[in-house]
Amino acid sequence: MPIELAEYNTIITFLGCMCATVQIFTGFYAGYILAKPALLTTDRILNRAHRAFGSFATTLYLMGLFNGLNTFVGAVTTGRPPLELSSVSFNVHTWISFPIVGIFVWKAWLSYFDKPKLYSKRKWLGPAMFAAWAFTWITAAISYYVRTLPTNPQHSPPSFLLPYRLMGIQIVMPFVIGGIIGWIVLKRFRTAQAQAEAKKSQEKKGASEG
Repeated sequence: MPIELAEYNTIITFLGCMCATVQIFTGFYAGYILAKPALLTTDRILNRAHRAFGSFATTLYLMGLFNGLNTFVGAVTTGRPPLELSSVSFNVHTWISFPIVGIFVWKAWLSYFDKPKLYSKRKWLGPAMFAAWAFTWITAAISYYVRTLPTNPQHSPPSFLLPYRLMGIQIVMPFVIGGIIGWIVLKRFRTAQAQAEAKKSQEKKGASEG
């Protein structure tokens, strides 16, 4: 079944938001609930999940950014797709995306080249990046869906995403799926921590009895 470019790009944003949701689960739990952001580098379970889903989100964002910039340049220079300056969905999604690029670049730079600062003075960048992903996904989905309607048929109806009448369910799906994955990761972490504490307590008890 063929897929239209607009739907493909919307799916990329869907997946990126899902990965960002997993990352905020692990990051917020370690950095704010436990107040131990270092666990994201020292604990095997949290580190693997946070780093893997963060890398996926970064790659997906760059893919979406590349296409978005190409589309924007095309709209400005050739009118394909049309530069819809009178459209609320176009303006909200397009213009606010530019400062979001700045948040992404800042967060990515610290993640790869100055992680101690990210975990100390710039912890707020994690939640900010998740908020940026959430905004990008919600506005991208709305912008895509309204252009599949008979009143504005720029795109064909979705082939892989849910139909327009279920747009609300489609919008919440990456948060639900990402939340489930994040919950599984945190459950594994807490189970491992409990086992480690039990083992340590047993060893301490054995040493005292000996």
